[in-house]
Amino acid sequence: MAVIKANLENNMTSLNHASVSQIIAETAATEIMPRFRMLADGDVERKNDGSLVTIADKEAERVLAERLTALLPGSVVVGEESFAADPRILSHLDNNAYVWIIDPVDGTSNFAKGTPQFGTMVGLVRDKQAVAGWIYDPNTQHMLSSEQGGGVWLNGHKMRLSGHETEIEATAIIGSRLQKLMAKSGSAEMMARLPKFETGSAAAFDYGRLFTGDINFANLAAPRASYLLYRQSKPWDHVPGLFMLAEAGGYAADLLGHAYNMQNGQNGLLIAPDSQKWDIFSQSFRPLIEGLTETS
Repeated sequence: MAVIKANLENNMTSLNHASVSQIIAETAATEIMPRFRMLADGDVERKNDGSLVTIADKEAERVLAERLTALLPGSVVVGEESFAADPRILSHLDNNAYVWIIDPVDGTSNFAKGTPQFGTMVGLVRDKQAVAGWIYDPNTQHMLSSEQGGGVWLNGHKMRLSGHETEIEATAIIGSRLQKLMAKSGSAEMMARLPKFETGSAAAFDYGRLFTGDINFANLAAPRASYLLYRQSKPWDHVPGLFMLAEAGGYAADLLGHAYNMQNGQNGLLIAPDSQKWDIFSQSFRPLIEGLTETS
């Protein structure tokens, strides 16, 4: 991957894709990993929505925001932690500027517990269309990355989607929030008829399991996933992975069958190898999905 051409304020600017990867890796090395399993009592808080945030989330997002906007003059940031402080930053997506979508520590609860299933996710967006994406595992230093027309790459290997060849042993990963709602709905009988599914650990790892190739992202021993299913779809959790999915020929829509909306994550998200498999899989969930969308 060479450069991303960005037309900023009538000037052609070349953004080196590898430079973004380097910034992400260096930030993880300085702001995230030194704090892993070293958090003090005051280093972990709860946000207004009840989710956890750590000093590593805050400092990593701050550094990423500073370095990425300096790399691409005129760009702005929509980060998970900056959104928690001021939800109005989503309005950046309405402007013509390039927008960095940042999840500094995806899987914060795992990070806070000392579980190594967490990652850093970065997407680059303009006019609500993603043009590049990065998913990084600080523990293995594996980086999934993609730019327009370039496919999806991991450590020099071009990756392909799982699930194109066969339906046999297809595995779905269901977000933890949706699985809790499913359990509360009393739909055990319906769930028993569904294809094999697991609870997701973190979006960065869920998306990583969509791809097959010569090596596995994050050294995961878990089987590859053909489908991902979520109740909510905040942009920092999904923009980088959805871009990679599209580059690899996959298909995604919200639970009502509409195109993904970065500014409205309330209608959920279903990800499949292609549109035909999306239709088949969504029918399996249709009664449950309709019930959830009506009452949630």
